Amino acid sequence: MTSTQDSGAATRPQEAGVVAGLSTLDRFLPVWIIAAMVLGLGLGRAVPGLDDALARVEAGGISLPIALGLLVMMYPVLAKVRYDRLDTVTGDRRLMLTSLLLNWVVGPAVMFALAWIFLPDLPEYRTGLIIVGLARCIAMVIIWNDLA
Repeated sequence: MTSTQDSGAATRPQEAGVVAGLSTLDRFLPVWIIAAMVLGLGLGRAVPGLDDALARVEAGGISLPIALGLLVMMYPVLAKVRYDRLDTVTGDRRLMLTSLLLNWVVGPAVMFALAWIFLPDLPEYRTGLIIVGLARCIAMVIIWNDLA
């Protein structure tokens, strides 16, 4: 056996242990996401006028179905945040500064440059690309694009 075969064989039991420790929801998350997309597309085709009905359900200019979906999507993650371990996460100052620099300076600067290089004559798309570079998650992308 070569050393690459040994190292690959050594990680398989660890990987199996990690996968076995996941809940059914987490283990099959890609399947659930694809099923939800298929269900949404199927409902959109099967129920005429559904898109208009959902568009009318809003409060103060905010789509309630989207707000509810974002809440359902983000609450489990936010509820499991362990604020008592925040000092452990931020303990490595060099890593923290590198992360902040890459996420909030380099990323937006690269998107700004790409927007001006590839979309100089399309200001709406250019603005959208810059905003996507500023947003660090999909919920922020939705909000920033709506603001734009």
